[in-house]
Amino acid sequence: MSYWDGRKVLVTGGAGFTGSHLVEQLLERGRGVKVTVADDLSSGSLENLRAVKGRVRFLKADLRKPEACAKACRSQQAVLHLAARMGGVAFNSAHPATMFRENTLLTLHVLEAARVAKVERFLMTSSACVYPRFCTVPTPETEGFKDWPEPTNEGYGWAKRMDEFQAMAYRKEFGLKVAIARPYNTYGPRDDFDPKTSHVIPALIRRVLSGENPLRVWGTGKQSRSFLYVDDAARGLLDAAERYAVCDPVNLGTREEVTIAELVKLIVELGGKSPKLVFDPSKPSGQPRRNCDTRKALRKLGFKAQVSLREGLSKTIAWYRETR
Repeated sequence: MSYWDGRKVLVTGGAGFTGSHLVEQLLERGRGVKVTVADDLSSGSLENLRAVKGRVRFLKADLRKPEACAKACRSQQAVLHLAARMGGVAFNSAHPATMFRENTLLTLHVLEAARVAKVERFLMTSSACVYPRFCTVPTPETEGFKDWPEPTNEGYGWAKRMDEFQAMAYRKEFGLKVAIARPYNTYGPRDDFDPKTSHVIPALIRRVLSGENPLRVWGTGKQSRSFLYVDDAARGLLDAAERYAVCDPVNLGTREEVTIAELVKLIVELGGKSPKLVFDPSKPSGQPRRNCDTRKALRKLGFKAQVSLREGLSKTIAWYRETR
């Protein structure tokens, strides 16, 4: 028997990249689960929900507005909050106020609507962007409010810190059962490939497969990341909501750390291309290293990433070729 059996569950941002994968997995986990997706479709798409068409209720909603949140949360038993304003290094660096305002408004109004609707469980999807630039690597959850978030993501990083604080405050004052998860660099099919807002993996895949040559990459290439395939991310988020709704942040990631130079070369190899690579140290590199301590997720959730970077990139590249 699953916690989700027969429950009414709202997924904010459920037509988006990670949200749509989570919706698919939620329908597999919960017998008779009744899923409502609330999304303004600014970055998501109904096409992302094609596989579950007819099995979910869709509500087009601007969740920055309290009345939209109240309507979405009405009669729900659980809220899985994935709606967020996202962007890559370039967009985040140029729009810190926008990133902070949009993301804090989303969470402020969704949380309050959930409280009023007497929702019994809430998933707060946070981010690795809460961590400071010079954090311990692998990074433990205890450093989520240490120092200042990575400067190139500071608007988004501070917003996610405040999202977590709001969740903790609602837990303390109103007893709302809240799970907090911090996914690390999620990628995969249905990712954002828009050159204005995409993160590093979809941006590189688009540029490599388009035949760009030379291929100019921001930074020295020495900065490192760990990347989490979207199926693993969605599974981890559901695990957190189901098994650890105690308002205690948990990292979701993999210990497979790779430099950006290594990542570029792997995408070039898997894409079957051979451009000249040019790294531009005059452009921002973002955080020098980003990799998480995964022990808590294993201990509390039984969660461990299953898809390797090579396998995940292969699947993502294949999807991109099929849909473009």
